[in-house]
Amino acid sequence: MTPVLVLSPTPPDSEIRRSFQDRFGPEISFVDLPGLRRTSLRESWRNLRRHPVGCAVVTGTAGELRLFCDYLVVLAFCVPADRREVWPPGQEGTPLGGGNLVRSLVRIVAGLLAGSFTLARAWFRVRSLQSKHLPHQALGASRRCLYLKPTLTFGASVGGSVAHVSGVVNAFLRMGVQLRLVAAHEQALVNPAAEQVVVPPDFLISFPYELNQHRYQSAFLSQAETHLLEIRPDFIYQRYSLNDATGVILRQRHRLPLVLEFNGSEVWAQRHWGRPLRFEALAGAFERLNLKHADLVVVVSQALVEQAVSLGAAPERILFYPNCIDPAVFDPTRFEESNRQQVREALGIPLEADLLTFVGTFGQWHGTDVLAGAIRKLIDEDRAWLERRRVHFLLVGDGVLAPKVRAILGLALGAPFVTLAGLRPQADTPGILAASEILLSPHVPNPDGTPFFGSPTKLFEYMAMGKLILASDLDQIGWVLKGWRPGTPPPADGAASGAAALLVKPGSLEELGEGIRRAVEMPIPEREALGATARRLALASFTWDKNVAAVLARTREATDAPPIPPTP
Repeated sequence: MTPVLVLSPTPPDSEIRRSFQDRFGPEISFVDLPGLRRTSLRESWRNLRRHPVGCAVVTGTAGELRLFCDYLVVLAFCVPADRREVWPPGQEGTPLGGGNLVRSLVRIVAGLLAGSFTLARAWFRVRSLQSKHLPHQALGASRRCLYLKPTLTFGASVGGSVAHVSGVVNAFLRMGVQLRLVAAHEQALVNPAAEQVVVPPDFLISFPYELNQHRYQSAFLSQAETHLLEIRPDFIYQRYSLNDATGVILRQRHRLPLVLEFNGSEVWAQRHWGRPLRFEALAGAFERLNLKHADLVVVVSQALVEQAVSLGAAPERILFYPNCIDPAVFDPTRFEESNRQQVREALGIPLEADLLTFVGTFGQWHGTDVLAGAIRKLIDEDRAWLERRRVHFLLVGDGVLAPKVRAILGLALGAPFVTLAGLRPQADTPGILAASEILLSPHVPNPDGTPFFGSPTKLFEYMAMGKLILASDLDQIGWVLKGWRPGTPPPADGAASGAAALLVKPGSLEELGEGIRRAVEMPIPEREALGATARRLALASFTWDKNVAAVLARTREATDAPPIPPTP
């Protein structure tokens, strides 16, 4: 019998895991709601019932427990356990009894009823907005901006979205745009000169989970409108979010231009990378509504131009500019040998190792399962080569594919050649990259055969650090590493290697393994030459200042003017 099972709303970080292990011993299991949501309700229930424990513990941050505690309490009673307790942060455990279960069930039912009402209201709202038409506006002046990020997320803020938000916001500020940022939680790495307003959800989280975005929109819209009236912005900039129409509603009410940042169809992403939405038709209606009414749609890839047009955006109102970097943050000259050693010591990586690093959120598109397979194959078939070349792999992050990666690597998790570092603060990324020799981008094609529409932020961060990159030759990833610049035609297909990296066939375990061998055996001067080329390309075309300059250039044009290519 496992002594303790810890139930939490989001995956606990390494510090929380350590604290529970110190308290209860090493034989402890952790279960989180995102992990349970990856399987069916019946399968999740069976998994919880399968393993009796001495104690089922409910925990999380204060904010998470306020929103999720009732569901965790019910789950705790699904587990065959001798006792059940709730552990708020920094406090001792409190026993859970039958009365706690009854109260939680009552609140859950009430939340489901409220969610059903909100769902009906959302259908009415989207149909009402579809019937209205406000002519598209010239954006004109751009001195003040209301930035909206209504994405409802929980847990650690990591991944490309963190870098994207802070990059765009900080670039606006550098260009003299006053900005107020309204979001569901505080945005990391944002310049303090930007006023941040946090609008937390004030209701019990319901399931199906997508009901919560509809409930949250009302609270977010109210706060966003209050701040709009206070600062009187010249335009609204919104990062598109599933089931949200805040920017469209404010545009209609206050006759303000709307710039919509569209990073891909959430409906498509849930269908192919997550679980299909229960109310997919409604989510699709919101998506089309946003793209139809935005005065400027900003996308990060050519594939997204085509996707946005297919969903209702007018081609002349779309600006394509890839993701970017802040060159002051991703600057290899910031880091000395002592910094490199500190990072390696903190992660338990040998100082003399030839370190190959992946950083990301372990999403379906990242190809970390293919990377794990290539690593496993090298360990099984050529361990002596790994030892002789002192090769070590560092995988930073967590997410959907993390359990599969661990399973492929085996019980020893690839020891002693692999370190799984888990989630790390976004601010740690430059130092981790600086401590590495080779950077890995094993992205895979879309599962339905459509063009890969991503513009991985990590790719440009890799480039800016001047390191050797081993990457998939996949649409924009391959373009960029072959020397493409925004506003120019893409390079010819079929090249086996690029001007700034080693490129391999996407999704091929064998080619990735061979690419790892080539990268490790490449002479140091050749590595440095490719890394220097990558950094030069990043600084020439892929900085957030250039990205935002292209946006501001378009905001100062009439909307009936022909589209212009992004500034090189």
